[in-house]
Amino acid sequence: VLGKMPLKFYGASVPISMVLASLYFYYITQYKSGQNKIKHLKELDIVVHKKPSSCSITASTGDLVHLHYTSYLKSSGKQFETTREKADPYVFKLGTCNDKTKPECLKGFENGVLGMCAGEKRKVTIPPKLAYGKEGRPPDIKPDETVIFNIELVDIDK
Repeated sequence: VLGKMPLKFYGASVPISMVLASLYFYYITQYKSGQNKIKHLKELDIVVHKKPSSCSITASTGDLVHLHYTSYLKSSGKQFETTREKADPYVFKLGTCNDKTKPECLKGFENGVLGMCAGEKRKVTIPPKLAYGKEGRPPDIKPDETVIFNIELVDIDK
C-alpha cells in the first residue's frame, strides 16, 4: 500500500516506490562506491582495492618506493605500459618528479603513491594536466588523454 501512495515531486505525482528506488540507486552508485576513495589532489581519483591489515609505514616524500603498475587509457581501456612482465619492480624516489628533468615521471602518478602502505593496491585515475598533458606521448597516448594506473606498492625504503 505504501509503495502505491503518490508523492508530490515538483508538481508531479510520483509513487513512493519510485522515490525509494532512486534513493537506493544513488546510495549504491554514488555514496557506497566512494567509500574506498581518497584524494591527495582534487584532480586525482584514487580507489584503494587492497589495504594490508597492518600499515605502520606509509610512503612519503623522500622514500625510495618499489612498485608494480599497469597503465591504461581511460578512453579505450587499452593497456600502454606495465612492469608486471619484468622480474624487478619499478623503483623511484618520491618527491623527485620534475617535468623538466624527468619527463617520464608523472606528477599524478607520484601523488597517487603518496600515503600507500607496502602491500597496498590502488587504482589511480590521472587527468591530462597531471599526466602527459597537451602533448600526449605519441603514438600510444593522444593529447589531453586521461590515464589509469593500477599500482601495487611492494616495498618502502625510508
